[in-house]
Amino acid sequence: MYQILISGYYGFNNIGDESILSAVIDNLREKLDDIEITVLSQNPESTAQKYGVHSVNRKSVIDIFRAMKKSDLLISGGGSLLQDVTSKKSILYYLMIMWLAFFLRRKVFIYSQGIGPIQSEFNRRLTAATLKRTQGIVVRDEASKELLTEIGLNCNDIIVTADPVL
Repeated sequence: MYQILISGYYGFNNIGDESILSAVIDNLREKLDDIEITVLSQNPESTAQKYGVHSVNRKSVIDIFRAMKKSDLLISGGGSLLQDVTSKKSILYYLMIMWLAFFLRRKVFIYSQGIGPIQSEFNRRLTAATLKRTQGIVVRDEASKELLTEIGLNCNDIIVTADPVL
């Protein structure tokens, strides 16, 4: 059984993010047999019930570590997770989840994110260093691809696609 861990802004009752999660889960189940999905969530009980997945508290370092250790792949996706204009801490949270995956030798896939804006030079460098280690990057708009190219990623490694909800 293939174990997939999904990280994003889930469990906050934000209809856009919840729609993205629903689409990602449906797409995974449609394309892959014999998978188990775990979602990092603000409200794990609700997320598990709504989507028929396992879910752990996105703020619990121990729960995240255990879920990551069981996983084969981390999908960091949906929404605009990698930006530092609405919060200086948010981008660091999502990047550190990826670094935990790298530490545990898990694959990391960036899925349908809108990247940026990233104003801090430190955050730009950390984002570039992190995303260079991923197994794939799919963004939802050309501006995200341009930003990633600007901060040092190879544009040939970045795929632009529609939001998964569409």
